[in-house]
This record gives sequence, C-alpha cells and structure tokens, in this order.
Amino acid sequence: MSGKAPMKAEVGGGGKKIYKVLGVRFELPGNFEIVDALGTGAYGTVVAAKETDKDATGNQKEDFVAIKKIERAFEHKVFAQRTLRELKIMRLLEHENILSIKSVLQPESLEKLNELYVITELMETDLAQIIKSN
Repeated sequence: MSGKAPMKAEVGGGGKKIYKVLGVRFELPGNFEIVDALGTGAYGTVVAAKETDKDATGNQKEDFVAIKKIERAFEHKVFAQRTLRELKIMRLLEHENILSIKSVLQPESLEKLNELYVITELMETDLAQIIKSN
C-alpha cells in the first residue's frame, strides 16, 4: 500500500479535503489522504487512506486506514438500526480477524449528521476473497 500515490483532492472549508471516489463525495479532515478505492455496496463506500498524525513525542507518524462512508444513515428507521447494529458489533467484538473501529469522524453540525465516516484498520483482504480462493 505504501507505493500508491494519493488521489486528487480539492481543498474545502476548514482545511478539509474533498475527493470524488466511485461517484461518492468524501469530505475528510486534512490529515487523511485517500490512496485507493476499495469498494462500494448497500451499506456504504470504502476507501484506503493514509492518516498522518503526531505521536505523544511530537514525531510525525503515518498509518494506513480504511474509511467507510455511510450515506443516509438516519434517513429511515431501518437504516439507523442497521448502522447502529454494525457499529456496536464492530466495537464489542475483539478478534484479530474482525475489523475494529478506530474512530468515527464527528460531523460539523447536527444538520450534517446524515452521513457517517467510520475509520477502521486496513486489512489486506476480506472474507469474500478468502472464500473464493478455497
């Protein structure tokens, strides 16, 4: 993953970066750079990104993460329940083969709380690829 170049981004208000990936608009804080589109499905669109941050000693560190954008998460009761269920399961299960949530990006305002950005660790593969290969 380290060899991939970041995708082109526009600069938005508040230092945010705006990307268009698989037809979906991602609006992310400046410390994230999208490097690859991973996929899209019924529950959202997932990208690989490089997160640049400073550690406790002030040294700059880089980490690769997956960012899932869930659109219209609260449009219908069923969407909200599905989103809550997914987040609770990811938060509660601790296993090396199950994604865990690193963070959920906080929206600027309640009016913008119609989409969620869930940051997880970046896995090399998913179960679908493992099952197909067997």
